[in-house]
Amino acid sequence: MREAIVTLSDAALEAMGFEGLVALLREAGIRDIEMLEDHGTTCVPQIDVANRLDPEGLEALECVDDWELLAETGTGYRYLLELSAAELPADATEDHDALLGNCETSVTDRGVLISLVGSQAAIREMLRNYEAAGAVPDLCKLAEYDGEANPLESLTDRQREVIETAYEMGFYEVPRRASTAEIAGELGLEDATVSEHLQRAERNLLTTQLPT
Repeated sequence: MREAIVTLSDAALEAMGFEGLVALLREAGIRDIEMLEDHGTTCVPQIDVANRLDPEGLEALECVDDWELLAETGTGYRYLLELSAAELPADATEDHDALLGNCETSVTDRGVLISLVGSQAAIREMLRNYEAAGAVPDLCKLAEYDGEANPLESLTDRQREVIETAYEMGFYEVPRRASTAEIAGELGLEDATVSEHLQRAERNLLTTQLPT
């Protein structure tokens, strides 16, 4: 199992189809980003910004399929965006599914820092998709993935929250004492989102434990 840590610059993100979004988020003072869903060519990030995003600006962006202001936090605003990377090849969806996951996403002064975990072949194919769109990623690190020492480290914060809540509510009891709909209600998420997080979390945990 390998881990590649790459930076996608503002220019690279724009080449992937996110033109205008980067500037809009920078103007609003982006503070944090958590990828709730990622399917290669589409994704659903939860984004924290210091100031309100311009609604007209969001509506005008082709890469924004939908958006919602979730909450006003003590330090700013939290949004949920549904995005499409129109310039990525269609193969990016299948190639992304071959990865163990995007284990971490963070914003830096240089762009967005992401961690890709999976086989070297799977990582290579995903990087080729970025390059095919004209987005040349800056490879910061490529090494053996060290998350296997603690299997939970293979999960994103959201995946861990969902699977721990599911466990505490009895989702894994026999017979099952909680449904995905009930877990979704507890966490304030959509049923389909909970199902996807559980599936990805289970896959990530099994990948770290079973021989490949």
